[in-house]
Amino acid sequence: MKTMRTAVMITALLVIVSSIKAQNNRKSRHIVNQVDIPFLKGESRQIFEAKPSPDFDGNEWFTNDHCFIVDKKGKLHWFGINNPYPPEGKELYRYHPYLGHLSSDDATQNWKREEMALSEIDGTEYLGAPYVIYHEASDRYAMVLETYLKGTRRLEVAWSNDLYTWERTYKAILPNDLWISSRDPHIMKGPDGKYWIHIVSTGNKGVKQSQVLRIRTRDFVNFETPETILGINDNNFATLIESPSVYKRGNIWYLLFTYAHRRYTETIVVASENPDYFDYGNNVVTTLFGHAAKIFTYKGKEYISSCGPEDRHYYQYQSVTLAELGWVNQDEQVKDKK
Repeated sequence: MKTMRTAVMITALLVIVSSIKAQNNRKSRHIVNQVDIPFLKGESRQIFEAKPSPDFDGNEWFTNDHCFIVDKKGKLHWFGINNPYPPEGKELYRYHPYLGHLSSDDATQNWKREEMALSEIDGTEYLGAPYVIYHEASDRYAMVLETYLKGTRRLEVAWSNDLYTWERTYKAILPNDLWISSRDPHIMKGPDGKYWIHIVSTGNKGVKQSQVLRIRTRDFVNFETPETILGINDNNFATLIESPSVYKRGNIWYLLFTYAHRRYTETIVVASENPDYFDYGNNVVTTLFGHAAKIFTYKGKEYISSCGPEDRHYYQYQSVTLAELGWVNQDEQVKDKK
């Protein structure tokens, strides 16, 4: 009897091990040659000036991480880092007093400068990358951004009824679970009905690597434990990647992120059949030109953006550029060759 019980336990253990191996195999399945590949159609052209107006001040201005959202009336809005280059005595990447706001009825032109969405010019002088999404349950717009709270950089939520007036909460999202400069949020509604906040970070679950994390929430008040959906073993002190965003096309998920600490305008695209795991080692489908790229659809066309630069070393343009996004169907290409 004891021998039989032992045999049953061993069999059960083998089944569990086989199941784990099967799951890992599914996770790491190479799909890079089977999925559609995004590309920029035509030129990526500037859509507005970084500086609010020629006489605003005597400085050169720049843009950085940003987002696009369509309001209930069909108007397109842009929110993003939009600041003067640091004046003498101020630090690069530390002097971020403004979040810009523009609107348009045409993605590529007619952009109208609105009042700054938020300003810390008389306060901490720091507002980091924002992302705005409509929150259905409260019938409001939620913005997640990086701010200085109690002397450290933390993620925070702000709310608006109309996209023009914003109310900050001054409360940090998961301060005990996130690296201090976890940043660059992207938000989408997941198939589980929750809002998925994607950020770059490091140290999740004690692992020192460049990571993309997902934080799930229903109300932007209570947040679930961060999950790592991509990790790159490229460092042991901080994240070297920036500006993640996740998109679904058909049955395939695409994770975009900027490898700014390698090349400023390099956006990596990783494909996956599983939105909870992106295999950087095997499933990078392309590298796009662009910094902090965001994909959005407006009036039936799909676009991809770029922005910057914040560092004057890359002094070529300072604003936001936009190109129409195209997709190469690899299956169709194979058929054509036959």
